[in-house]
Amino acid sequence: MIELVPKWIMYDEFWRTLKRRNLWLIYLRYAVVSMLLGLVLLGEIIPSIALETFPIGILTVAVLLYNLVFHRSHPALSEGYAPFNGLHFALLQMSCDFLALLALIYLTGGVESPFYYFFIFHVIIGSLILPRHVVSLLILFTMLVIGTGAFLEINGSIPHFAVDGYFAVPQFNSTLYVITHVTILALILFISNYLANSISKELYLRERSLTIAYRKLEEAEKAKSRYVMSVVHDLKTPIAAAMTYLNMILDGSLGRVPDAFERPLERSRIRLNNAIAIVNDILQLTQLKLAEKPVISQVNLTELIDEIYQEMRILFVAKKIRFSTWINSEKDIYIEGERQLLKLALSNLISNTHKYTERDGRVEIHIQEKNDEVTIEIADNGIGIPADEQKKIFQDFYRSSVSKQKGIEGTGLGMSVVLHIIRQFHGRIEVQSPSQLADGPERQGTEFLIMLPVHYQPPVTDVEEVDV
Repeated sequence: MIELVPKWIMYDEFWRTLKRRNLWLIYLRYAVVSMLLGLVLLGEIIPSIALETFPIGILTVAVLLYNLVFHRSHPALSEGYAPFNGLHFALLQMSCDFLALLALIYLTGGVESPFYYFFIFHVIIGSLILPRHVVSLLILFTMLVIGTGAFLEINGSIPHFAVDGYFAVPQFNSTLYVITHVTILALILFISNYLANSISKELYLRERSLTIAYRKLEEAEKAKSRYVMSVVHDLKTPIAAAMTYLNMILDGSLGRVPDAFERPLERSRIRLNNAIAIVNDILQLTQLKLAEKPVISQVNLTELIDEIYQEMRILFVAKKIRFSTWINSEKDIYIEGERQLLKLALSNLISNTHKYTERDGRVEIHIQEKNDEVTIEIADNGIGIPADEQKKIFQDFYRSSVSKQKGIEGTGLGMSVVLHIIRQFHGRIEVQSPSQLADGPERQGTEFLIMLPVHYQPPVTDVEEVDV
């Protein structure tokens, strides 16, 4: 098997791009078949131009047949370093096309044929896919065939098929014309190959460098996250110990607490509870960033949201918040994802509707599926979010000014966790306030709109760093 893989091609995205470009060649060839059919019809309609319609028709059928074979074989083409990879597939396509184009040129006038210009087009496409030396060998072979055929026509060894009217005076029998024509064509093809391949290689190298740099940034982020998780986990132990002693004091396990000390100790317990909540949120977010590839399964969104509500039902009932769910389908809606991660994201959002909605409020969830995408709307008529702060709520530790004014406790990490999970599943999340449930200036409400693809899309595979 011919070795076609340059040393500078060492990342998976190249193979995915190559597979798409191989498919472009296949689709383009169908257009060429249509053009050849038009040429055959032209020769039949206008007999005076003396086109060899029968052999051109046979050539058209041959191009269509081998293109159908390529089209059928393309889905099985591997996206990597298989024994027969995308570069071999591209070389096979280009070789067949060059042979077909040589046959067409011979049938339409040889060195007088106007279809020579298509070689330039093919060389540029080939240079974007194949290594320069491979395309150079194809060009060299092509020029040898063209030159040999031209001189065989001059000597009368093979017949010449002229297109009447294209040249007033035949040029195929002029040695000067043949040498000049072949030489200029060869120069154009070799220069086109050099320029296109140089540009293509530079772009591939730059893309690979960016991909490697991105991978290094990810590794640095993971190292930082591991360090943070270690430090925060160590902080949790003394805080939990202090919390245990405070509980023992306030519960009277160590004796009666003077009334003057009870309130400060209770405030201290609240603060320690908040500190533990912050530590847990940081650990949760860090674990998400360090998580490996999620375990994907079919997730029933209808059941999942109902399960979350049942777990929080007592909280909504205590505040007399009316909770309702609407689905625009008679059957349950499913998506591909990791159930626990999706539950964590939706739990954070639904929990926030309870936390930031006052007594006798409303919470509505609308779920609909359309065009392989599921939309989840979570709306309330709570305290709302100021317009100039809505883009900031997904930042780590950010809390809105309204929640601070009303003394609502929180860590500011919940929405960061939600955003991370939604993006992990190639989804989108938007926020708007006032919401559709807004009920007066004190109940502006907030609405989150989550769009998730029905089918899971795996992330791009990492690259391997090598020397150029």
